[in-house]
Amino acid sequence: MKYVLATLIVLGASGAAGAGTPPPEAATCQACHGVHGEGVLDGGKPRLAGQSAHYLDKQLRDFASGARDNAIMGAIAKGLNDQTRSKLVEFYASLPVPVPLEHTSATAAQVGRGHQLAIEGAEGKRVQACNNCHGPDGSGVALSAPALAGQLATYLAAQLKSWQQGGRKNDAGNLMSSVASKLDDADIAAVSSYYAGLSASTSASH
Repeated sequence: MKYVLATLIVLGASGAAGAGTPPPEAATCQACHGVHGEGVLDGGKPRLAGQSAHYLDKQLRDFASGARDNAIMGAIAKGLNDQTRSKLVEFYASLPVPVPLEHTSATAAQVGRGHQLAIEGAEGKRVQACNNCHGPDGSGVALSAPALAGQLATYLAAQLKSWQQGGRKNDAGNLMSSVASKLDDADIAAVSSYYAGLSASTSASH
């Protein structure tokens, strides 16, 4: 049944999964982020489905202004007017969060460390718990932080390293840069794999 609903969305059926008809511009997004906004493993393109409209809108504005650097996304975002951007973010926000695409090979020790960073943080490194900002089990906080649950591990790791190295800096108060700078490669791999393995249903049940 889920596959039927997803197909109807693509075909433009107005009632499918409550998502309505995708705007024509969504075809450009689908090329990199998947037909249903589920993300694409090749290249670590993130999932858009189920992220808050506020977060998606901010990222598109930041890409357009150059506050977030990406040549491809910058060019695409600059071509969107306010009305089109609003339609796109509302559409992707309305899509159901897909089941995780990745089946990570994380060890029990990595999962445990990822869980610790997510729930407790790392006191010795003065790193607060990720869930403090990103919501229970990384479910997201609409007006301030994106959902992490079910996001691609490759994308999460790449973004943490970008925050760490100064390539990405479009957050309020440089909080993510501060957090990422205190994580080593093992921590980044652990917490990225942990969140990638969480589904929307897992987050909702806690």
